[in-house]
Amino acid sequence: MFDFLKRKTVWLALLAVVALGGASLWYLSRDSDEAQIRATLRELCRIASKYEDEKAGGGLLKMRAVENVFAPECRMDFHHEMFGGTYTIEEIAATLMRSRAMFRTCAVDFRDLSVTIAPPDRATTDFTGTLDARLNDGKTVNEVRDLECKLRKIDNRWRITEIAVRDVLEK
Repeated sequence: MFDFLKRKTVWLALLAVVALGGASLWYLSRDSDEAQIRATLRELCRIASKYEDEKAGGGLLKMRAVENVFAPECRMDFHHEMFGGTYTIEEIAATLMRSRAMFRTCAVDFRDLSVTIAPPDRATTDFTGTLDARLNDGKTVNEVRDLECKLRKIDNRWRITEIAVRDVLEK
């Protein structure tokens, strides 16, 4: 009788540990709003980047993903005529295609991301954006800019509504 209770207690303890482990794993692996925002910005970098072995079809597939990153209308201000104003998803995709055509390779990335969420469906991010590229004529471009990006949750996905270069005072 004592042996039966001991086995039952061990099995119940083991079951409790497995249940707590499963609940912990679910909690830690679920996508928080900040994780979803980071994923949106990583997707933007993936779409904007162009690799040397990338074919034209790959670029077209990337442009189809623009609708997963941007809101139906997005305001852009990069202090450059080509990227200033409010654009639709189709206009953004077309502009990205034209821009990517100027580069042999282009790597876009971000670092130092700061996310501020305003529940239920707004967020603002500040980060440093980097562009390392080689133009078709062989010249290299290395740019670093501080950016501010505003996002809104649309259809349960964080999408960019505004993106702009932040004016930073220089000495």
